[in-house]
Amino acid sequence: MKFAEDKRVSFSLYADDTKVLRRLNLALRDAGADVGRADAMRLLIYAASEAEMFSHAALRLQAEARGGADTGTIDERFTVWLPGSLIKKLGRVVDDLARKDIDVERTFIVRALLHAPHDAKALIRALPKLAVEFPDRRSLRGQQRG
Repeated sequence: MKFAEDKRVSFSLYADDTKVLRRLNLALRDAGADVGRADAMRLLIYAASEAEMFSHAALRLQAEARGGADTGTIDERFTVWLPGSLIKKLGRVVDDLARKDIDVERTFIVRALLHAPHDAKALIRALPKLAVEFPDRRSLRGQQRG
């Protein structure tokens, strides 16, 4: 994969989203992965199937409609480099939801993924696959250290 195909993508996160991302990152690190928050986000998007993303987004939408989610002030604008294919993957999920008259953006899909149950060991098993498929990842800490 060439660097030119990577794009910086930003997601608006609420305080509870930021907390869940921090917990996911710590769970991955506790399980032995040397990853940062951007790596955790990239891995989460990579490892989830489009069907899983669709399902998590629909469930999250229901939770927010019931008032079971933080929809207050944006806590941070989280920016991460993503390969073009992962951006397209998120876009396909947005399109699939739109076909069901559910209008959401990529940020919502990512927020829904963050709040879905995670299996840190399964995510760690996906790390080598991510490294093979996208060898030019910009921020994986292992590559930065040589």
